[in-house]
Amino acid sequence: MITLKKEQNLAHKITNDNGVVTIGTGSKRSTEGYTPVDYLASSVALCMGLTLDAVIARDQLDVAGYTIEVSMNKAEDRPSRFESLDVRLKFESELTDKEKKKLIMLAKRGCTIGNTIEQSAEIHVVAE
Repeated sequence: MITLKKEQNLAHKITNDNGVVTIGTGSKRSTEGYTPVDYLASSVALCMGLTLDAVIARDQLDVAGYTIEVSMNKAEDRPSRFESLDVRLKFESELTDKEKKKLIMLAKRGCTIGNTIEQSAEIHVVAE
């Protein structure tokens, strides 16, 4: 579970179950921290990265590292949302095009966050 705590005149404090704290901020960035867009893009990148780690280890591929870049494309109509995400993978290795294509397919298929975005998830909100 993620908990966001906001106290008057302080930044949004976001804590996970392990007690790790980050700071959230708005797009105007009055406070250093990640915006909601940063968190969403980071979630997709990390999810695909963890999937890649598992596949690279399983298939014993010689990959020294990789970079995942995620950019978001905002829809012009309402409601306010992103209509697509572009993900670019850069591998530090001599993979064949076939191997790259397989890794892309498996990273996308195995990413719970990406699948949730593509398939939509209902959001249930209650107040206490």
